[in-house]
Amino acid sequence: MPFPNAGSAKWPISTGGGSEPRWSHHGDEIFYRDGSGNMVSVPVKTAPTFSFGAPKTLFPARQFVSSLGQHRQYDVSPDDRRFMMIRAVGSPVPDKLVVVSSWFEELNATSRK
Repeated sequence: MPFPNAGSAKWPISTGGGSEPRWSHHGDEIFYRDGSGNMVSVPVKTAPTFSFGAPKTLFPARQFVSSLGQHRQYDVSPDDRRFMMIRAVGSPVPDKLVVVSSWFEELNATSRK
């Protein structure tokens, strides 16, 4: 993602690959998906020179649609605290939670037969 007046300078933010980079609205972070599919944030400073901190994993995002390129399949709220993402159809993440109570007793009863 280009930085104003950077000329030919490049700064590798990720050592493990990544996609879908986006500057934060405040200009002090870069968001991207890492090679494992996690959403990551890297703090940046643009003055007096460009510098950046250590990447921080925000949350796992494999269950959401990814572009595998430069076109983002997510957006960030104006306060940079929330993400809007598209969940993939047939996602491995269930839409409901099933609670099974007394499963151990049922297992014991079944194994005795």
